[in-house]
Amino acid sequence: MDGLNAEMLPARSLTFPRLFILLTIALWSLSGQAQDLQNNPDQVYGFDPLLYNGLVYSFYPHPGTGGTQYLFDAFDRRGSVTLRGVTYSNLTLNYDIFNHQLIMEFKNGIGSQSSIQISYGWLEKASLGGSNFAVIAGADSNKRIYQVIGDGHKNILYYQSKDLLMDNTKIKGSHYFSAVRKTMFVMINDQITAFKNNAGFLKAFSQSDKSLIKVYMRIHNINVKKASDRAMTEMINYCNTLPGS
Repeated sequence: MDGLNAEMLPARSLTFPRLFILLTIALWSLSGQAQDLQNNPDQVYGFDPLLYNGLVYSFYPHPGTGGTQYLFDAFDRRGSVTLRGVTYSNLTLNYDIFNHQLIMEFKNGIGSQSSIQISYGWLEKASLGGSNFAVIAGADSNKRIYQVIGDGHKNILYYQSKDLLMDNTKIKGSHYFSAVRKTMFVMINDQITAFKNNAGFLKAFSQSDKSLIKVYMRIHNINVKKASDRAMTEMINYCNTLPGS
């Protein structure tokens, strides 16, 4: 028996290094898969037809066009969308405000980069670039994507767009995208009112709230034409604390 045990010891001692190597390879493989899953929503959601229902995005400006059609300079790899009450996170998103389409990039079944327009018919809201957006029907019943500022039943809405303009300084007539144009609205209990200045903003509120908001604007030096998103968020959240409509 002693001889038998002596012969078995070398073989047994080799088992532990082999097991360690196998475990290391397995953990490395799982880590790589987890990274791929995080970066590729198609692997996470399995080409869920609710998410991958949009049209192929095929808008590419002519070479030499200045600027970009997008609201943000880079795609947000941690964006999210809500479609028919289902929220999908860690998506690669940007907002084409020239064509008014929410765009998602992903790797298709053969590993190539693809882009689709998220369907308006199912899109409810989205988060990207540190901002929140929602699809809201206006007075004409047409749906639009608005940036939504504030929490509660009173919100500020921004409808943003760009124009594609001719660059008259170029001999060959190159084009460029304009700066972002922003149309502002107040939404109170689903009623939407456009405004362009402080006076227009105040008109959306009840008489009892107007005087309080006017004092807030004066104290915080608010000019709605120039105020940052943060300042507007703080102001509309203050408005939500008031007793009026």
